Amino acid sequence: MRIKFVLLIICCFLLVTPDAYAVSKEKLNKRIEKANNYLEEVMNIPDAEIPFTLLRSCHGIVIIRQYRAGFIFGVKGGVGVALKRDIKTGIWSAPTFVANAEGSFGLQIGGQAIDAILLIMNKSGIESLLLLKCKLGVDASIAAGPVGRDAEAKIGPDTVFLVYSKAKGFYGGLTLEGGIITQDNAANEKFYGKKVTVKEIFRNEVEVPDEAKKVIKTLEKYCNIAE
Repeated sequence: MRIKFVLLIICCFLLVTPDAYAVSKEKLNKRIEKANNYLEEVMNIPDAEIPFTLLRSCHGIVIIRQYRAGFIFGVKGGVGVALKRDIKTGIWSAPTFVANAEGSFGLQIGGQAIDAILLIMNKSGIESLLLLKCKLGVDASIAAGPVGRDAEAKIGPDTVFLVYSKAKGFYGGLTLEGGIITQDNAANEKFYGKKVTVKEIFRNEVEVPDEAKKVIKTLEKYCNIAE
């Protein structure tokens, strides 16, 4: 069983990796644009949007598009962007590109596209993204994101990631999953035109490209809305 689970994780990476090596600057610009569009979409869902108070208190955000398919055994992989927020100044960093992979075993059937937003709620969450691989639920705790005015009261003190997601397509069943977020260094190099580290990006040592300014403005807009 363990071998099969490992093989599923490898398959997920094979779904993601070719895109990283064949990626163009235009595709990366499109990835940022899609992330911004999904953020706007989520924030305009009445009574289900991410609470503004959580955006103002978070240390960062990950916006990712995943694809999942399975019959008994399942695979899921995707790509996205992550941005760090300076908790003192409220300034958002330029984006760093990330990839995601999961394998699962359980009662499941179908295929699905999943857009997900992960709010990073503390410093350890930012540090986990500096790792080559961050295992969700192991390196960092994860919970479903609450909604409503009392959302902050529903968050556990040790919660690192809050997840808000919306699925498109059909996928049914209960699974036991192990998720991994990895640095997409090839995409970062292509986008910035040079080798840069996630730490340099998060420290605002990298100039924000024009293509990334729209998603930052969107984040600033919702952070500045009073509830």
